[in-house]
Amino acid sequence: MNSAPVPLPEDTRTQVLNAEVAKYVQRGWTVQTFAAGQAVLSRNKRIGWFWNLILVILTGGLWLFYILYRALNRKKETAIITVDANGRIHSAG
Repeated sequence: MNSAPVPLPEDTRTQVLNAEVAKYVQRGWTVQTFAAGQAVLSRNKRIGWFWNLILVILTGGLWLFYILYRALNRKKETAIITVDANGRIHSAG
């Protein structure tokens, strides 16, 4: 007897995706797009302020130019979350 998993209804898949997106949003991610079974989220890449502050103090403020450059040109992290027909969550990024 070969029992294949039964596909979930679309509204159940949407609820699963909503719950997973909510977890990401609590961690600082922003929703870019939300479509049927897929969400694209992004956030600015973090800057390690502790070590940068130490380097600013040690270099007499010269390191501040590097920090300003990094703060103005931050890269974005992107995550793509999908829910397949069986309700399994897949994330990339």
